Amino acid sequence: MRTVHGWRKARGQLERWRKHLTTVSVVLKTPRVIDINPVNFITGEPVEQPGKARKKFSGQLIHFTADDAILRRPSGALLVVDTYEMESLTAAGTRVIP
Repeated sequence: MRTVHGWRKARGQLERWRKHLTTVSVVLKTPRVIDINPVNFITGEPVEQPGKARKKFSGQLIHFTADDAILRRPSGALLVVDTYEMESLTAAGTRVIP
């Protein structure tokens, strides 16, 4: 497996993943609840729902900057993840470590 360190060096690979809508595996430094939060449409407040904290998940890379990445989950939900939260992104035999 090829490892690329830093967003600047991995820009070409990330751009290819984005254009081809490649499914990438994301590993977070600390577990986080990434499920969709239902919203009460009357009050506009999120409904408290126990979620399972995950450290690994997958999605399609939609957009990336030096500060964050936007991923589309299989459910269709968009998830914004900061680079300081990510341990690595992996797809097609290449691992990117921000």
